[in-house]
Amino acid sequence: MSSDADLSYLREMAEAGERAPILSGRFFIWWGSLASLALLAHWFILTGRAGLPIEQVGLVWLSFGVVGSIGSGVLRKGMSVKPGSGSAGNRGDRAVWHAMFISIVAYTLGLVAALSMGRIEQTLFDTIPLFSLASYGIAFTTVAALGGPRWMKVMAWISWILCAVGTSFIGTAGLYLFCVLSVLLVAVVPGVLLLRAEPAAES
Repeated sequence: MSSDADLSYLREMAEAGERAPILSGRFFIWWGSLASLALLAHWFILTGRAGLPIEQVGLVWLSFGVVGSIGSGVLRKGMSVKPGSGSAGNRGDRAVWHAMFISIVAYTLGLVAALSMGRIEQTLFDTIPLFSLASYGIAFTTVAALGGPRWMKVMAWISWILCAVGTSFIGTAGLYLFCVLSVLLVAVVPGVLLLRAEPAAES
């Protein structure tokens, strides 16, 4: 009987772990807000409204990466002790979003190298935010399968649809305004939902 009780306890703990809330809401909001500002700055420079040379978009995105990484480091403090941080859903969430970030950086560096060698047109850089939207779909699907909220499956399809629609804007400044709205929808909104679902801090 003791063995049966132990197995029952372990099963309950496992199920509770699967239902643990995803704790990445603050990161969604941070990166989504920062990306929206960077995309908007890109649009202002591209359309000439900022009065800056087009080369300055590189500085915008470099600043985005540096500031974003520093902010993430600050937000990460104390996360490991939050209830549910060791659940399969949260471990998978951290892994898939980290992998997505590395993939986007690798893709961007590849384009920079190809452009410097004169092998591609600068317009191909317009595919970076679209690649990011497609990656969001993959990440949402993965986290949902590991116990994340069901609405993430819907967000995955929204991300893929936005990626498909956004492709028609390649080569236009309008792409960046489209991506501002897209990022607010698939990053900031989910971040708010996740943050609201987190358990209250123990006093």
